[in-house]
Amino acid sequence: MAFIKVQKLVRNEDGSVRSGSAAIMTTEYDSSYKGRSRHSTREKLGKVISLDATGKSGVFLSPTRGLVAYDSVSDTFEIIGKEDSRIKGSDLFAEPEIHTVFGDVYLFLQFCQKSGLLRVLRKAFSQDREYERVLSHLLHSVLKDGSKVSCDDFIGKSFASYLFDEIPSGSLGSDTAYFSMMGEDTSRVAFFKAFVSHMRKTDPGFGTSCYVDSTPLPNTIRDNPFNALCSHGIESTSIQTRLVLVLDDKTGFPVWYSIIPGNVLDLSTLQSTMEDVAETLDICISNFVLDAGYANKALIEAFHCGNEKGKTMTVRMPAKNGYPHKTLYHQTKKLMGNAKYEFIRQGHTYFGKHFETEVFGFKMHAYVYVDKDNALEGSRNYRLKHAEEYEKMTDKEKNWTSVRFGFFVLLSTELKEPDAKLDDYFGRTRIETVFKTSKEYLNLLPLSKWSDLTVRGKILSDIISTIALLQMREKLSKPGISTCKLIGKTQSLMCTKKKDGTVIIEVPNKQVRDFYQELKVKVPSSLNLKEFKADTLKLKADVSKK
Repeated sequence: MAFIKVQKLVRNEDGSVRSGSAAIMTTEYDSSYKGRSRHSTREKLGKVISLDATGKSGVFLSPTRGLVAYDSVSDTFEIIGKEDSRIKGSDLFAEPEIHTVFGDVYLFLQFCQKSGLLRVLRKAFSQDREYERVLSHLLHSVLKDGSKVSCDDFIGKSFASYLFDEIPSGSLGSDTAYFSMMGEDTSRVAFFKAFVSHMRKTDPGFGTSCYVDSTPLPNTIRDNPFNALCSHGIESTSIQTRLVLVLDDKTGFPVWYSIIPGNVLDLSTLQSTMEDVAETLDICISNFVLDAGYANKALIEAFHCGNEKGKTMTVRMPAKNGYPHKTLYHQTKKLMGNAKYEFIRQGHTYFGKHFETEVFGFKMHAYVYVDKDNALEGSRNYRLKHAEEYEKMTDKEKNWTSVRFGFFVLLSTELKEPDAKLDDYFGRTRIETVFKTSKEYLNLLPLSKWSDLTVRGKILSDIISTIALLQMREKLSKPGISTCKLIGKTQSLMCTKKKDGTVIIEVPNKQVRDFYQELKVKVPSSLNLKEFKADTLKLKADVSKK
C-alpha cells in the first residue's frame, strides 16, 4: 500500500502551497519489527506544488519525473501542462527574461533547419513536449561549449526561453524523464530511421557501407586516440559497459548504436549488430574496426584474408597465446631505427612495417607499429620508477622496454601501406573525436545513480548533438574558424522581447556577421516568435501565418 508523506509543508493564506517536500511511502509487513509493519521510501516526489485536502494526491516537481501529478489511491502519475488549474499562480512556467542571448541559438537552429536535422527530429519526436525537450537538450549540449552551466539555466538566459511552451523551466536541470524517454528503443529506432531516410534523399548510398567500432564506457580521452580506444580504464566502471557504434563509411556520421555488457566481446555481438541494422535500417555493414577484446579464434576464422563474406576487418592484436605478438617484434626490431619506415601522424613519430602472417592457421595481414613518442616517455618513466629492477635486466629485456610502451600490432584482411592503414584505423576509431561530450557520458551523476535506460538515453542524446556538430564542422571552410570560436563569439549578440511577441535583435558586430555568413544565415533585425516557431521549428500546428 502506497501513501504520500509530506515534510515541512507550509501554505499561504489562500491555501496554496508555499514550500514542502514529499515522497511515496509503502507499508510492508515485518514480523521481526515491533509494530509488525515498516514504512519505506519508494520514490522521492520532490517539491510540493499543490496538495489536495486529503493529502492523497497532488502536483510535484519530481527530481526524476519532472512536473507530475500523483494519486496515491490509484497509484498513478499524470503529466501536467501549463494550463492545469492545480498549478495556477506558480512560477513553473514563468515569463522568460526580457533581454537574452540571441546569436548562438538562432544561428544554430537556422543551421539545423538548413541541414534537415530539425525535420528529422520533428519526425522522430512527434509530440510537442518530447520535441521541445530534445531541442532544449540539443541546444544546451552543443552551445554550452564546455561550460558547466545546467540545462535549465542555459535555456533561461537565452533566446530559447521564448520558444518552448510545454516545459517547466525548472524540470530541465535534472531531467531523468527526458533521458528515460530517449533510452526507450522506440526513440532510438525512430531517430535513426528518420535520419537515414533524410540522408538518403541526397545520397542514396548513405549507410550502405558502414563500419563498426567499440569502446568501453565511460572512457577517458587521451592525447593519442589509439591509446584512448584501447584503454579499458583504471576505474572498475570502465569494463562494465561498452558502446558499439556503427558509422557511415563515407561521412563518419553515426547511423546506429547498441550498448552491451563489457565482458561480452565475441562474434555473436557483431552478428547481432549486423542483424539489428539490416532489419531496422536496411543497412549492410561492410567493415569492422575492433579492439583487442574481440580477438579470438572464431573471429579470425570468420574474417581472414580470402574469406567469402566480402567484409573487411581490422583488430588490434592481443599479447597472449596464439598470437605472434613477440614473434613480430623480433622480426622488426632491427628495422625500428631505419628512417625508411618512419612517418608522422597527429604529432607523433611512428615506425610501421607490414608482414603476412598466420593466426590460428589463417592468413592475415599484420601491421607492426611503434609510437616512438609514447615508447620514449613510457620507457623513461619506467626506468625512473624501477631503477634497480631495470639495472638487473638483460640487454634483450632492456631493448624490449625501450619500445614496449609504444608497440602495437593491427591484424587486418586489407592490404595497404602501413601509414595508410594507420590513417584508416585512426580515422575510423572516431569514438573519442566524434563525441564532443564523451567525457560527460556518465558524469552528470555517479554511475550508481544511472539506470540502464537513462544511460542509453544519454548516449542517444549525445549522438544527436554529435551529428549536428559534425555537420557544422563540414561547413566551416575558412582556416581558423572552429565551432568553439563560432559559438563563443556569436553569444555576444543579444535580443529583447516585446509584449506583442516581437523579438528585436541588436546590431551585430563585424565578427558576428562574418560567422553568420560562413553558415549562410542572415542576421535579422527583428522576428515574429509565432512565425518563427511555426516555420522554423514546426511547433504549434494552430499557429496562423500572416
